[in-house]
Amino acid sequence: MNTPVIFVLDVPSAECTDFASLARVVAARLEASGCVKPSWRDAVILREERFPTGLPLEPPAAIPHADGEHTLADAFVITRLAEPLAFGAMGDSDAGALQVRLAVFIVARDGMAQVEALERLLSILGDGARRERLEVGSAEHACRSFETMLEQLAALTTTPDNPPHPRTP
Repeated sequence: MNTPVIFVLDVPSAECTDFASLARVVAARLEASGCVKPSWRDAVILREERFPTGLPLEPPAAIPHADGEHTLADAFVITRLAEPLAFGAMGDSDAGALQVRLAVFIVARDGMAQVEALERLLSILGDGARRERLEVGSAEHACRSFETMLEQLAALTTTPDNPPHPRTP
């Protein structure tokens, strides 16, 4: 993933009653910034319906994303929701809805970069101290913290003497 643009959105409950309304808020920000095509919103909604991205962490989180063909520039959008939003559990269609207050959208042009982003996000969201830096404080502080976390994780997995392992999406 090239150096991504990072957005932190604090989403009031009035703007977000279901995933489709959250996707509209995120898509509007991404479109205005030139990161996605107008098709991205419908693509992320459809993908979430088919392949839910809720993570059964404590507390639950989600990592919605769409295929790269709808993307113009790599980005992450950290959404901090005023009220929990129901997400299906990733890989477990029998699990009940997870009540999510933190969803991090991955916006990647390249499928392999998306896989790397997913792995890094799991490291961040699964670590209570890291996650807390995203959930509390100002949007600017959360953005800087997230940027630092991504850089630290990239340094652990990619060095000049140890290039990343090739992957297939």
